[in-house]
Amino acid sequence: MAYKALYRTYRPKDFDEVAGQEHITKTFKNALKHEKLSHAYLFSGPRGTGKTSVAKIIAKAVNCEKAPVENPCNECDICRGIDKNTIHDVIEIDAASNNGVDEIRELRDKVKYLPGVGKYKVYIIDEVHMLSIGAFNALLKTLEEPPKHVIFILATTEPHKIPSTIHSRCQRFDFRGIGKKEILTRLKNIVDKESIQVNEEALVHIAESAEGGMRDAISLLDQVVSYSEDTITVDDVHAIKGSISHDVVLDIAKALKNNDVVKGLNALDRLLEEGKESHKIVDDLMTFYRDVLLVKNAEVETKKSLHEKKAFLTLTEELSNPMLFHYIDILSTTKQQMRFASQGKLFLELAFIKMVDDDLKDRPKTLETIKALRDDFSEVERKVENLENDIVTLSESSGQGQPVQKEKTPADAVFDHYEQESSQEETTETSNPTIEPKDDTKSAESEEKPQTSETNKDDKEETSDKDNYRFLYDKYSQKKYGTFDIRFVEDVLNTADRGVKIEMVKKWYDIERFVDEKKLEYAKMITDGTLVATNGVMMIVAYDSPVVCNRLMKPQIKSQIVEILEAYFGRPTMFLALPEKVWERISAEFIKKFRNRENTNEFIRLTPIEHPRLVEIPDTEENYDDVASDSVKEAKDIFGDDVVKVKKGE
Repeated sequence: MAYKALYRTYRPKDFDEVAGQEHITKTFKNALKHEKLSHAYLFSGPRGTGKTSVAKIIAKAVNCEKAPVENPCNECDICRGIDKNTIHDVIEIDAASNNGVDEIRELRDKVKYLPGVGKYKVYIIDEVHMLSIGAFNALLKTLEEPPKHVIFILATTEPHKIPSTIHSRCQRFDFRGIGKKEILTRLKNIVDKESIQVNEEALVHIAESAEGGMRDAISLLDQVVSYSEDTITVDDVHAIKGSISHDVVLDIAKALKNNDVVKGLNALDRLLEEGKESHKIVDDLMTFYRDVLLVKNAEVETKKSLHEKKAFLTLTEELSNPMLFHYIDILSTTKQQMRFASQGKLFLELAFIKMVDDDLKDRPKTLETIKALRDDFSEVERKVENLENDIVTLSESSGQGQPVQKEKTPADAVFDHYEQESSQEETTETSNPTIEPKDDTKSAESEEKPQTSETNKDDKEETSDKDNYRFLYDKYSQKKYGTFDIRFVEDVLNTADRGVKIEMVKKWYDIERFVDEKKLEYAKMITDGTLVATNGVMMIVAYDSPVVCNRLMKPQIKSQIVEILEAYFGRPTMFLALPEKVWERISAEFIKKFRNRENTNEFIRLTPIEHPRLVEIPDTEENYDDVASDSVKEAKDIFGDDVVKVKKGE
């Protein structure tokens, strides 16, 4: 019997076997069960993601002897006949080779005939975007109003090439690239059934190489099985693909980073002697540097096995963004030049020399130096500010010299107003004092008893501070701030207290010692940032990366941070994380407007925060009721909230 390719042997036979397309399979299961099928469907998506397989499953399900069913039984004569391509009611057409008007007219003429065996005739037109304009026009009327016994399923990898008139007559389903985890699960299932000996690393590399295509992954596995005589290793996969192993790419990248061009060229010669193609080497190097950039600057959800290597992580820390862009630019230019050259090796050798050339690296090195100088300058500024604050504190505590008079901040006006209201209430209460009978003994005791005003002074000040913080919290916690709302920053800066900030900064890095081990991770998130502004209650903390700020402002993480800060500082707290560059712009704008203000009590307004990598994070728990459908709200009005329960996601 002739050998059957693995991807054909393990083609999904029902919706449960289709990987990574739950949004499509669930829809068709419900439609088939309730017999609510459309007359025309358009399937679009990358190659090897299951478009034709799903089309054939639908064809089996609508014609199954047990219909209506969610899944074809795969046992009746019709289901088995469709699998073997012996049922003529399911017609598969390759539009790449049958793209003319005559072929579509012939199809249109045959549509009117009833199915021979099943209930429906199903036309599956693959690569439908290859049809000519005339063929599309010939198909229009039939596609819009086909006979009741006909279903059209159009499949394409390039939906943008299909006329809008066709789009509007079909229900469109977009197939997604399949995730590495799902591909790996399917490959392991095939390996177990076929008793194939393969290393885990080799399977992972096959799944990564497929780039979301299940068919590509299974086909590559089939090739490697034929190539290898014993247990399949990752080297066998590289040999079939013509790709370079991660270790070799790492060695080349380290050599170029250390300006060791001889080592890099020797590695290139060995690869070319092994039969690797020049353009494939360029592609693998560009992919490697792309991975370094992603890991360095963003939270990568789908990680490759390369990302877990210690050498890769070390190199990621050592290479700066400007240098990575420099390398990628050179490789990209080299790839373009190699398209029109017969000697790819020549351009690749020149690329390696360019990547280590000091003159060409001047610009990225300059950018690195500028960043380092900025960091050093910021550190010096911070130390100078701390020294100035220490001098002021020592001067005031020792009583020597004239205490430094700081400018009254807008926060002082808020506190003064609060204290004035409190004093007025106390005056009102004491304006009509109760007259008690004179007691000589009590009077004598009061004369002998020492005054305790100095003893209670600290307690009164502490109580006053708590009242001030409660006042600020009650005032601003009522506002509905956005995730990165400039109004929050305005409220903090217009009520900021430098003395409170100094005291909080002194205690900032002790937060990690304050929390228990369960919350140590969140405490480190706090101390990784710099407290840049506060009024005692509302805090603005600056971080290096906007990605980190997005993560910290997620409700579940932000609530943990606020809980730690409230417990540590002993007062209600509101928290905002901002990127350092955003904070530098905002603070510069505030200082400029603060100095140019006409009125000392003027509330300073600032430009809204705009950053391409900062995202507005919705609070789904708070807004869930607001987006409830009208039918849900009506049901609650009729039966009551305690009876009607709404499940999330339904």
